[in-house]
Amino acid sequence: MKNLLARPRALLRSNTETFLNKQEGSVTLEAAMVYPLILLLTFLLLFIALSVWRTSELELRADAAAERAAFNWDNSYRDPVTGAYPVPERDGLYWRLSLGEISSLFRLSGNSSGKLAVPASGNGGLTLNQRKLYVQAKTLSADIGGELTYRSSLLERSVQADLHRDAGIPSFLVSLMPDRQTRGAAVSYIAEPAEFLRNLDLLTGYASRLRDYLSKKDEVGSLDAFSEDKPAPYIDEENDAKIYIQELVNGKPKVIKTYPIGTERRYDAIDSDGIAHDAKYNLRKELALEEIKKDVELIKRGEIKGCVWHFFQIKRNNKGADLTPSLRAELEKNGITVVIHQL
Repeated sequence: MKNLLARPRALLRSNTETFLNKQEGSVTLEAAMVYPLILLLTFLLLFIALSVWRTSELELRADAAAERAAFNWDNSYRDPVTGAYPVPERDGLYWRLSLGEISSLFRLSGNSSGKLAVPASGNGGLTLNQRKLYVQAKTLSADIGGELTYRSSLLERSVQADLHRDAGIPSFLVSLMPDRQTRGAAVSYIAEPAEFLRNLDLLTGYASRLRDYLSKKDEVGSLDAFSEDKPAPYIDEENDAKIYIQELVNGKPKVIKTYPIGTERRYDAIDSDGIAHDAKYNLRKELALEEIKKDVELIKRGEIKGCVWHFFQIKRNNKGADLTPSLRAELEKNGITVVIHQL
C-alpha cells in the first residue's frame, strides 16, 4: 500500500519540478502581470497632463478677461476684444462720480456693486460697474464659473477674475486629485493714461495759478493796483501801456517766429493760459492788418490759444488808438478779442 501511494507522489513531485524549471510562457506571464499596471500609469499621466492643460488654459482666460476689462473700463460700449466702440456711445462725462464708483472707492457698499458672478444670466438691473464686467463675462464659455470683481481705492483700481470649471477627469480618478475643479485667477490694474494726463494738466494748471496768485499777493502794493479807491495809472506813451498790460495779466513779452507771413510776431504779454495780449497806443492800419494775419496763423498752429488787443486812449489828443469800425470788424471776424481801456 505504501508503495502504491509513494509512486504518485514521486510522479507529482517530478512533474512540478519539471514545470517550474521550464522557461516557455514566462514572457506571457510577466506581460500579463506588468502591462495592465503600465497601461494604468499611462492613462493616469494623460489625465494629469489634461488637467494641467485645462488649468493653464483657464489661467490664460482669466488673465485675458481681467486685462481686457481693465483696458475697456472707461467705456462700457467698447468691444470686449478689440476695444472699438461707436463714436456717440459713451457712459457720460461724469460716470466716475456715479454712486457705484464712489461706493467702491470708500467701501460704502462692501464692493457688492463691483462683483459679478460667472456665467452671467443677463445685464438687467446691473450697476454701471457690473455692466462693464458683464461685457467680459459674455466672452467666457458656459462651462466656466467664478466671479469678476472690480476694486477701487484712493490710489489704484483693479479688475480681478477668479474662474473655475470641471477638471474633465473620470470619476474613478477623482480621489487621486486634490480638487475636482481647475481654477485660474488674474488681476489687472486700470491705468487710463488719457484721464491721468487730463488730471495732471488740471492740477498743474491750477497749481501755477495758485502760485502766481500767492506770489502776487506778497508783492508790495500789488493789490492796490486794482483798488477802486486808487486812480488809474497815467499812460501817455506806448511803453507805459505795455508795462500796464504785463502787470494786468501777469504775463511776459514773447517773440514767436511766423511763416509764411513775415518773420516774427512780438507780443507784449503771454499769460499763464497761453493767451497773447498786445497793447495798442499808436497804430497804423497797414501794420494792424499784417498783425491780424500773423495772429490767425499762430492760433491755427497752436502757438497761442487766443489773442487780445488792448486799445488805450491817447492822452495828448484825447482820441482812441485808431480803432475804426472796419478794423474792429476785421478783428472780431478773425476771433481776436478787443478791449478798450479808458484811463
